[in-house]
Amino acid sequence: MPSRNWNDDDELMRDLREALWPDPTEQQVIDSATAAYRWGTADADVELAALLYDSDLDQSALVRGPLTGVPRTLVFGRGPLNVEIELSETGIEGQLVPPEPGVVRLVSIAGAEAETIADEVGCFSFPAGRRGPIRLECTLQGGRFATAWIVT
Repeated sequence: MPSRNWNDDDELMRDLREALWPDPTEQQVIDSATAAYRWGTADADVELAALLYDSDLDQSALVRGPLTGVPRTLVFGRGPLNVEIELSETGIEGQLVPPEPGVVRLVSIAGAEAETIADEVGCFSFPAGRRGPIRLECTLQGGRFATAWIVT
């Protein structure tokens, strides 16, 4: 390997930039950590809903890996309120239980991506096309809560 000429400021700066510039995987970790910190220091009125059920955990006990093409069902709960969601190739379908109208926001590590209204029976949906960590933030008459991060 040829020796570096660090007497040349331009070459020194180029070498420093290469050494310090994160690769895409490292950048995704940095972005995720920043989003997690931002969420932890964000609005104190938003409560975290606990994961109560994940169909991927049931399926992995029965087969060698998650079934492809089968929708993933998740249930999150906060007090008496649950949010049931189904992740599939066609998008996200969900329902608030007990049924209640409200606003549901889809959030990625980059911030809010989409928003929809849960109707009077609590149903809502988002179209497909989002990959990576996401979560749902729900604003209802009884307050606001967010699901844990979901890897899609």
